[in-house]
Amino acid sequence: MVLAGCGTLLDPALTPEEREVLEFSLDGVKIGDRPGVLAKFPQVQRVPVKLDGLDVYEVFNPSPQISAVIASFHQDGLRKLEIRYFNGPGTRTLSRAGGWEGIRDYLIEKFGPPSRFGADAPIVASQPGLKVEYAKFNGEWIFSRVRRQVNFIAMADAAGGVGVVTVMDTTPIPPPPPLIGSGPAAPVTRVPMAAEPSGPNPGF
Repeated sequence: MVLAGCGTLLDPALTPEEREVLEFSLDGVKIGDRPGVLAKFPQVQRVPVKLDGLDVYEVFNPSPQISAVIASFHQDGLRKLEIRYFNGPGTRTLSRAGGWEGIRDYLIEKFGPPSRFGADAPIVASQPGLKVEYAKFNGEWIFSRVRRQVNFIAMADAAGGVGVVTVMDTTPIPPPPPLIGSGPAAPVTRVPMAAEPSGPNPGF
């Protein structure tokens, strides 16, 4: 459902994994895009305050495989995408995406082995309740040459589960200014869930 495309010619010296992370796309949304790109999702709302100096938008149910996306912008450029999956009462997006194992294997296929994992990999997602000691998997892929990073953490048991993939631009940015309010939030529209696909499909 989500296609990764390259709109520019990339350095031929890049590794296949570096190319993959630079071409990363969530339904056409790519790192560096302006906030207007989120208009394709009717169920988007802006968080009324800056977080860590970034303008943040929440997109609910952007696809049958994804429960929510948190998109963070600096100076109108997309810096970070946090893609959330949940299993629990009324939602099974983590299962639809292939489960935590399927997402892990998908990321390894795209980006190679993680640069670090387990307790060595920090949690960069803003999703509350994530704990490394209870994670089924916690990994980080670092691409210093192209200033990109991918993180994935998942917690799951018989009662449910949560998985979060975070893709970010690691170019340093100035310290955040004081928090200020913004305009009113847009209304939230829920969309129905589709049938589960037969194989892993994290939605990107």
